[in-house]
Amino acid sequence: MLRRLFYFLTLLAVMMSSAAQAQNALPAGPSAFVLIARLHALPGQADQVVAMSAAVDKKVEAGEPGMLLHTFDQDPADPQGFIWTEVYENSEALIFHLNNADLSAYLGAVSPLLDDFTVELYGAVSDEAVAALRATGTPTTHYPNVLGYIRDLTP
Repeated sequence: MLRRLFYFLTLLAVMMSSAAQAQNALPAGPSAFVLIARLHALPGQADQVVAMSAAVDKKVEAGEPGMLLHTFDQDPADPQGFIWTEVYENSEALIFHLNNADLSAYLGAVSPLLDDFTVELYGAVSDEAVAALRATGTPTTHYPNVLGYIRDLTP
């Protein structure tokens, strides 16, 4: 009898924990989220990849107010490896980015210089935005938000 009571209480605690986590999840779509794009340049192409990435970075900064952070970093263990880290204001900002002609031109030009390109999404991204990214043919993994918060930094 004591064993059954312990089992029941354990099950109840797990269910309450899962419900609390679901209540703390951010709403998909209107929340900020992170995108990580991993690129690997073909031998001898790293400098060209950096030059092309620098050019598109300036265009994204000028034309995409929903892109809150946009950095291009080099893998310290592999000089041919690079990572775009992007923070979007919301899912609509990602869809806007995917429709940016400058991005399309960049991807068309840089792709032949790469042997690998993958994307990871972290956060409460709308199904529509995830589908739009996957429709590009880019291998994409979405890690949906389970819980968390976004700090309001407005003055």
